Amino acid sequence: MSLSAFVLTARPLETIGQWQAAIDALGFKLTLEGEPHERIDALFGHLPAIWEGREAGFECMPGDEVAIEEFIEDSEELGSGGPWTQILEFSYVGTANIAGVAIAGAVYAHVTGGFFWEGEAGERVDAAEAVAYARRIEADIRTALASESA
Repeated sequence: MSLSAFVLTARPLETIGQWQAAIDALGFKLTLEGEPHERIDALFGHLPAIWEGREAGFECMPGDEVAIEEFIEDSEELGSGGPWTQILEFSYVGTANIAGVAIAGAVYAHVTGGFFWEGEAGERVDAAEAVAYARRIEADIRTALASESA
């Protein structure tokens, strides 16, 4: 079973290189393995990523205005905000992939002034809280992986 998360923003990043630069600037050890010049709005499918030596990639699908409207209609608990011009949907499986999505999604929300929506818990993480959220999830996943290895 795959899990889902979303980012909504009004000021999207244009390329994977810009996204990677934002991840690096905030000190996360996540490497997006797409081409730096590749446009984010053209992504559709698996985006390989490595986090602390582990495969942490995810499906990444950008949506249009219709997808944004449908998402907001289906998620009444979102609260206010917007107007949103971009939605990114993430699908993923696996423990390390949780860290990959939390970092990639939260950083994207942080640098674009949007928000990250963790679909399973129904948790909205606004731009100001996003980096702290990603660090907390990253620490939780390290703990979980260490206990799996023990």
